[in-house]
Amino acid sequence: MALKVINMSPAALGAAVGVDKSVISRWLSGKVTPSGHNLTRIASEIARARPGFSALAFEAPAEHFARVLDLGPGTVPLRRPASAEGPSVVGLELPYDALNDARKETERRGVEYFGHYSLYYWSFTRPGRVVRMAMMLSPRDGLIEARYGANGFEFGGWALLLMNRLYIQLSEKRYQAMMFMLTNPGQQPVARRLTGLMMGPSDRLMVPTVSPMVLERERAITGDDATNIADFEAAQDFDPFEQGDSAPFEVRHCLENMVSMTRVADTGVALVQVPTAEAEG
Repeated sequence: MALKVINMSPAALGAAVGVDKSVISRWLSGKVTPSGHNLTRIASEIARARPGFSALAFEAPAEHFARVLDLGPGTVPLRRPASAEGPSVVGLELPYDALNDARKETERRGVEYFGHYSLYYWSFTRPGRVVRMAMMLSPRDGLIEARYGANGFEFGGWALLLMNRLYIQLSEKRYQAMMFMLTNPGQQPVARRLTGLMMGPSDRLMVPTVSPMVLERERAITGDDATNIADFEAAQDFDPFEQGDSAPFEVRHCLENMVSMTRVADTGVALVQVPTAEAEG
């Protein structure tokens, strides 16, 4: 939570503290507890952005932890206590028990979605070009953590599995731009290709922009969080536009059939036309 508040990546914290990023991953996963010396160094880095923060905050009640991070008392429920209904979850609550429903669905069939993917969609800033991103879906706190990125891009968030569809919300590392995705139902025993829509702000005017998307499974994740993160970071080391230009024919064909863009000459407004079920068939 502290890293998200000060907009610092685990890799940046590792560089600042002087430890390998794999060590940071083990700390964040709870597999290893930082020593008192390292907690002090971590607190010092957080205090650069949040003066008054100290290592004592890690042992303080949640309300105090939120206060020293300038979140304000009671404004954000940092963690709901574990109960018979499910494990504790970091973040805001959703009404109508949506999180518990997503947790139950994840427990039942989340394994069908966990994995490394290539994400393809029409560029928001370069009309007519396909973009490719690396994406990872992995289990976290009884839900599905979502990450995607490439050179110059890094997004993180959550995917709620409901009615065999993924409702994905992510935020961008640098500017907190939000991205939203909704997929069609997946396949068993694992989702091989997921289609859907994604929406976010375009770079120039920051206006809402929508595109069809295709998620192509690349490989499964491992049972080790540090290994998965390292694999994902290695997998996103590429130019998204160059990789998009070489998208497989089947993927490009799918993107073209899912949606068509029509430019209105007199207004310059781009209209989105979703094909009918007959056209999709």
